[in-house]
Amino acid sequence: MDQASKRRGRPSPDAGNMKPIAFNLEEALAVENIYRPNLLVIQEELQPWEVTVSDRDRAVNILRLLRIWFDVPHNVFFTAATYLDLFLSRLKVQEKYLNCLTVSCFYVAAEKEGCNVDANQLVAISKNFCMNDLNRMVKIVKEKLKLDNNDHNRTTTCADFLIIYLEVLEYIMSRWMVGYRVDEVLKKEQLLTRLEILLANNSCAFFRSSVLALVLLKFEIEKLLTQAIANKSMHLIGDLIQLLGILRELQFTCKIKSAELVNCSNNASNVMKQYDNQNNKQHSSTIEKGNRYRSYYTPLSTIEEKTKSPCKKN
Repeated sequence: MDQASKRRGRPSPDAGNMKPIAFNLEEALAVENIYRPNLLVIQEELQPWEVTVSDRDRAVNILRLLRIWFDVPHNVFFTAATYLDLFLSRLKVQEKYLNCLTVSCFYVAAEKEGCNVDANQLVAISKNFCMNDLNRMVKIVKEKLKLDNNDHNRTTTCADFLIIYLEVLEYIMSRWMVGYRVDEVLKKEQLLTRLEILLANNSCAFFRSSVLALVLLKFEIEKLLTQAIANKSMHLIGDLIQLLGILRELQFTCKIKSAELVNCSNNASNVMKQYDNQNNKQHSSTIEKGNRYRSYYTPLSTIEEKTKSPCKKN
């Protein structure tokens, strides 16, 4: 059992004990490079029929859709994306096999996370390959990534670092005795969704998991700080500034260089702004359509219901 597996078996730390959190962070950092795919390999000596980084991004977005479709935890997505990136960084894959590989990584990840996913439904959704193709590809993924069928332990992903960072912040906030918890300020589900968006973009996926998770937290806290300043919430402003200070300490603990943090921050900021703008446009379009439809609304006269005579069956 590797170090990441041992960490998975430990209970979640409470707010009054920092040692388990520090242990989890140390163990995650120790195995981070093991689960860090080298996506640069995909671009080296690329043949016309091989998978590109853009193809990779589309495949990761398919994993996001599958997670939502089958209503499985975020961990399934992050594990599946890690399997996919590891596979693509180790083997040259023809584009025509990418869809089958993507679905197979999702199936293996769901299996590792203890989630029941119907293989027949996966094949039915994908349409362009059969059950034999899926079974064959699942076997290849497990073999090439050396995943033991009896080993149900998870890999270490950027989501693991995000959760550890949140636990650190929760511990610090509990010491301040403030009137709110960290999960009231930073919504974990929302952060995991936004982390999925970043991981689905190769400009962010190139960075270490510890860096990407830290950058997302920094981005969200700075956004909250901007809102607090606009609302003149002085108490919240002070707390958010202290949280940014804690992130600075985490940066030193994780040995993240300033240049690496800045580069990742710039890329993540561009991706998040594009994502937020797209959501805002969709929301505005929905409101506009609703207003337009309401302008055409006219009251209808009441329709009187009449009892029908029973129909005769042929």
